[in-house]
Amino acid sequence: MIQPTPPGAADPFAPYPPTAGDDRAERQSRWLPVFGTISVVVGVLGTCMQGAGAGMAIASDRLLKLGGMDVSPAPKVVQYVGGVQAAVLMLLGITLAVGAIMMLRRNPLGAKLVLFWAVARLTMVVIGLGAALVTLNAQVDWQVTMSSEIRESLRKNPEIREDQLPPIADRAAIEKKAIWGLAGASLAFAIWPFVMSIVMTRENVRRDVASWSRAT
Repeated sequence: MIQPTPPGAADPFAPYPPTAGDDRAERQSRWLPVFGTISVVVGVLGTCMQGAGAGMAIASDRLLKLGGMDVSPAPKVVQYVGGVQAAVLMLLGITLAVGAIMMLRRNPLGAKLVLFWAVARLTMVVIGLGAALVTLNAQVDWQVTMSSEIRESLRKNPEIREDQLPPIADRAAIEKKAIWGLAGASLAFAIWPFVMSIVMTRENVRRDVASWSRAT
């Protein structure tokens, strides 16, 4: 039989009160500077990378022509799909950068923007993978054609010997390389949004964000 605790006596089953050296709350809030700072960097670099990628996709044939190589432009479907994806991903990169900066300033809206980015970016990985598979044949055909055109352009240069020319394009090899590259890129682009989707839904993070709301 459990004896009642006498009045004024300490309850032996009560949790220990936090001591001056208990830094549990501090340790739980360390996620913010680490994940917030990395998210700012990822957002800025992602925006710049998507902008550069869109420019290269649109102007690659023009740049090669400036170098004296007459090559065919990318298929319209590849240009349109790539351009739309790049525009969406640039906007998402800006959203992540802005949201992470706001989050570092303990603005609750920043946390919402970062979580929105994580979900939207994972969705775009799936959409991008599907779009790349749909346009795969067009992309491979263009790469084969462009490789042959570059080879012929170099052949016209009297300073380049026949054995110095790039090898004849192998469609099967190009397609295999494109598929592996697509799989690797999809996995790489999914890592950080997957990490942030887990981080932003953790209990201690949600408590931190809720405390920001009460402080404002």
